[in-house]
Amino acid sequence: MGEQPVFHWFLPMHADQRHYGGDPGARPADPGYLRDVTRAAERNGFASLLLATSQASRDTWLTAALAAEATETIRFIVAFRAGYTLPTLTAQMIDTFQQLFANRLDVNIVTGSEGPEQQAYGDEISKQDRYRRTDEFLRVLRAELRGERYDIAGDWYRVVGGGRPAPVTRPPTIFFGGLSDEAAEVGARHADVQLMYGETPPMAAEHVERIGALAARHGRTVEFGIRIQVISRDRSEDAWAETGRILARLTPEQVERRQRDLARRASVGQRRVQSLNPGVLDPDRLRPYPTIWSGLGLVGGGGGSTALVGSHEEVAERIEEYRSVGVRHFIVSGAPLLEEAYRFGEGVIPLFR
Repeated sequence: MGEQPVFHWFLPMHADQRHYGGDPGARPADPGYLRDVTRAAERNGFASLLLATSQASRDTWLTAALAAEATETIRFIVAFRAGYTLPTLTAQMIDTFQQLFANRLDVNIVTGSEGPEQQAYGDEISKQDRYRRTDEFLRVLRAELRGERYDIAGDWYRVVGGGRPAPVTRPPTIFFGGLSDEAAEVGARHADVQLMYGETPPMAAEHVERIGALAARHGRTVEFGIRIQVISRDRSEDAWAETGRILARLTPEQVERRQRDLARRASVGQRRVQSLNPGVLDPDRLRPYPTIWSGLGLVGGGGGSTALVGSHEEVAERIEEYRSVGVRHFIVSGAPLLEEAYRFGEGVIPLFR
């Protein structure tokens, strides 16, 4: 089956839901709670925490520094938008983080998002140009991190005499997502881990084959990761009971409104995973594959709108199936993040040791 799976958890960047489906009593992601979630993930055997970015979220770099100060071994996957800072400055930030926090930084390169969010940042270039910019950004970033003198004259960046004073002690693992043709090419050329949303194992296998072949043309190999939610319990019936409680909180009007919002999404990956969500309050139709539930698409979740649901053993079995088709990294999360880190960490992770 290849190498053991690597499990990553999630750090709240706004607030943490006490349960799926909207929560007016959500816990604020204040410094104390961020430290609690980080320590729970470290204690339960997760390799790292993803800090997702959006225009409405807190800054991922500063939040990661706060969490790193409270821990010793867990790493941080800091998401940021390529092109919003110079790649030379980004290399300096990476170098500093590695020196201050024992080489515990990895990065998730984000190229873009929905049109309104791009405009809220003041970034109105086309999707094709954003990927061209990301490609060049990563070429400059890699050159900087090597600690060798270099010059680059590109369409987006012109650097003379660049390069860190010395090679970065541990270059960060580069996580990269996107399934469009443009994204697949950039990932094949630069990514260490190519990410996808929570599609079924047969759907995931398509991406592994496609992007693996593209990377091979560039003389490279990439690993693959999946972003998916989890509802894992000691007994399967208890996990599925949670999905029933989520559906019970919804009205047909809420579902219809949510489906309209999802239809406007531009991301190829998000559209693919949302194809598993029929937009109806029918429990049977929300099970597109064994142990996979698509009902979170009815309450939000964007690309992370599918969940692994079942007993710890059943969830582990599905993870093993993903692993058999080439997926090694699992960025998982649950609601609330603090308690679910213990549930997954105590129930599922030990099954792979």
